Amino acid sequence: MRKLLFLFVLSLVVTVLVACGGNGNEPAKNNETGSGDNTGATSQEKLNFRASSGVPDKHFWYRGMFKPLTDSVTEDTNGQITFDVFNAGELVSLGNEYDALLSGQIDIALTLMPPYDPARFPYTEAVMLPLLSSDAEIAQKAFANVMISDRELKDGKTYYELEFGDKGLVAFANPPTEPYVFSTTKTNFESVSDFTASIRIRTASRVHEILSKELGITGQSLPISDAYDALSRNALDGIFYNAPDWIAFGLDEVIKYTITGANFGHFVGHTAMTEETWNKLTPEVQEIFKKNALEAAIGGATLTKSETKQNIDSNIAKGGKIIEFDQLNPEVKTLIEEAIVNSWVQWIDNLEAQGHAGREMAILWRDELVKAGATLPQEIMDL
Repeated sequence: MRKLLFLFVLSLVVTVLVACGGNGNEPAKNNETGSGDNTGATSQEKLNFRASSGVPDKHFWYRGMFKPLTDSVTEDTNGQITFDVFNAGELVSLGNEYDALLSGQIDIALTLMPPYDPARFPYTEAVMLPLLSSDAEIAQKAFANVMISDRELKDGKTYYELEFGDKGLVAFANPPTEPYVFSTTKTNFESVSDFTASIRIRTASRVHEILSKELGITGQSLPISDAYDALSRNALDGIFYNAPDWIAFGLDEVIKYTITGANFGHFVGHTAMTEETWNKLTPEVQEIFKKNALEAAIGGATLTKSETKQNIDSNIAKGGKIIEFDQLNPEVKTLIEEAIVNSWVQWIDNLEAQGHAGREMAILWRDELVKAGATLPQEIMDL
């Protein structure tokens, strides 16, 4: 397995370097497709893949990752590989993609959501651990390195092997979100006493359930596709979510107060398929898919980062109020800072108690974040 992973990573790196290197020896473009010489793709039998996305086509994953990836693979294989893409849970509801892959209902899960399924994917939700400062581009660089890391977490296996390889999956990271922010429909947290168990907050993973408990509020796990309805019906009082996706889900219409300037974690999903499906592709087409997936993830991270202001401005125009972290009551700031640190400690302890390598995963994610330019509390640096 280790040798296969090494060859997989090496081939991806070489492919990207060749594709991006401007040494004057680039292959001539095909006059019809605009792509390079893809003669290796012509040996690929024609395949059409059924691909499912649980998010709408307004979501940056679709615009920045899924459409560029599927379009470019079709173009670069001269039409040998095509896709029928189903959006907004039309074919498979968000969070159920893994079972749909195993049953053969779909060929490709564009929104495999490991943080929604920590019992089977315990490690990916580390990406949701809160920080001090980061952005989507930093998180993308960091997580790309986590995906190819050869650091052993448990039983001599890496993150990728434990999370995907052992399950017979081939996975590619979608671009991470911008930092999650803390928003409510009614409550403006002016003092520590405003943080009560009666405040119900939508959470996306166990990390945010831990964070909610540390803040003294009540976390309720819910797919993001159901959040607008729950907030509109007052079934929820708030949400941890990233601002650039507000418009896509209508959240800019219902959010009234948002704390920005503190990073309540990122979210990452994956584009994945079974090894059986992957092996239907020739080595040349596999290289095309790998290269294009990485390029789309980089572009998608840049896209979502660029759309933060548009979404915040839309919310403000509808009556929303933005509160900067540094402008909060000092006692509220202290509460949040302590909750950030305690969330890491509690998450590590929980995974270790379940027999997983929680500490090793947290340290791997921390180290890659710092190398990419993120800032974390000193207590986390001292782990």
